[in-house]
Amino acid sequence: MQPTPTRTPAPDAPTFRIRRARRGDSESLATLLREMGYPHGSDAQTVHWVISHPEIEIFVAADAQDRPVGMVSLSHRPQLRLRGRIATVDELVVTESWRRRGVGRALIQQVIERCGARALSVKRIEVSAYAQEALQNFYASCGFEFVDRTVMRYTEFEGQHG
Repeated sequence: MQPTPTRTPAPDAPTFRIRRARRGDSESLATLLREMGYPHGSDAQTVHWVISHPEIEIFVAADAQDRPVGMVSLSHRPQLRLRGRIATVDELVVTESWRRRGVGRALIQQVIERCGARALSVKRIEVSAYAQEALQNFYASCGFEFVDRTVMRYTEFEGQHG
């Protein structure tokens, strides 16, 4: 996979580049997840597990010092009814000071490009934008269509096994 070039949304905006997450990004990813509202973030072991998983990819937007300022995690797997792969944007977050600078849009564009690559041949990309209108508008502006759908969870296992 070719590295994604530095993207600059405006001449006076700071530059960033999109790259794959690395093991050394564990603490930065945990911080981003806490910013997203998950108080425990993640731990290094889980980050290493996810990074090495063949059906999950994490891309980060890194600043000029190569520090992650945003991330998107993408899972993809074969699905019978689509007769091909389906991809899901699991998490997308940009640190507060970098928001509204094109970082989130660049991360989503990376997902779209990756899913369209011949190696994955994804048939559909899904994301749960919940009820936040601004988030739904953001995804719509990136080419996603709203599908009326209810998310249900089985939470009996949450908090177990670790």
